[in-house]
Amino acid sequence: MQRDKDQDHKRYVRLVGEKLRRLRIDRGMSLQEVCDRSGGSFVVSTLSAYERGKRSLSLERVLELAEIYGVSPTALIEVEESAELTPNLSRNRPLRIRLDHLERLTDEERRPLENYLEFLRNLRNDHGSQILTIRKDDLEYLSGLYGLRPQVLKERLESEGIIEQ
Repeated sequence: MQRDKDQDHKRYVRLVGEKLRRLRIDRGMSLQEVCDRSGGSFVVSTLSAYERGKRSLSLERVLELAEIYGVSPTALIEVEESAELTPNLSRNRPLRIRLDHLERLTDEERRPLENYLEFLRNLRNDHGSQILTIRKDDLEYLSGLYGLRPQVLKERLESEGIIEQ
């Protein structure tokens, strides 16, 4: 029983570390840049150990990194362990975004989504369609911007008719 708990703890620490690395890379930051932004609170070797899941984060460290990355502390430590835990977010099934329904969101809610979708449209050179497909990875990135779990964001967008069910 204790061995299972230890394994679960190690897996969770590794998943949080992977999320830390993704957040840092998504923001175009090096380990050294994160350390610099922390005002000397972190050193590269420690930050690297967190990202590799070799070291657990204290609550104080979670708060500091959340501020540096511009996300809520909760968003920093919430991780998805497997596809079985989120069956509605199959990695192979793209999500269809109805661009003509974005106005159903408040300005504050809409802005990050519009910016990201505009980036995707430019990247794909797809400016005529009112439907844009995104992958699970895109939803995970967006959920980080909103400080929500991907499933929660998906359900919110579905409730507004923005994601077709």
